[in-house]
Amino acid sequence: MDDRTLHISLTCLLLPLALILTIVGALSSPRDALGQPFLLLPDVKALENYRLSMSNATTNMQLLDGEIAALLAGQNSDLFTQSRQAQTAFEHALRIAQEIDVQSAPPALDGLRGAAAGTASAYLEAARLALRWVSLPQEANRTAAENGLVQARQQLKTLEESKWLAKK
Repeated sequence: MDDRTLHISLTCLLLPLALILTIVGALSSPRDALGQPFLLLPDVKALENYRLSMSNATTNMQLLDGEIAALLAGQNSDLFTQSRQAQTAFEHALRIAQEIDVQSAPPALDGLRGAAAGTASAYLEAARLALRWVSLPQEANRTAAENGLVQARQQLKTLEESKWLAKK
């Protein structure tokens, strides 16, 4: 009789525990864009982390684009302020390029890494050309900086069109 009582009470304890763990699991599971839970295997997690990192990098490049465009628009005639803006944009571009360079990509996303690194390099070059224009304000330098920004924008557009970075 004692074995049966012990067996029933153990079942009564395990059933609510299983229910609680199921609810906690359902609430804490990662979800895809459709709200469905998905399993994060190590390789899937690495892909998702890298994809999110590159998505953040493209957002930072869009902000950098605005900084360089505002600088080239010449809205500020104060040379000290222009110089500071150019230096800030260059440092921002350098930081983005370093973040992309340091992060290792899963083999499946090596092409995305190359595209992101190329885009970051193009923005770094555009920021360098803008800095050069501020330090030596000639029309040829301004044109070179504007052309560098156009090239960087084209590469960013190509990067953003990647299926890996598409909004799901």
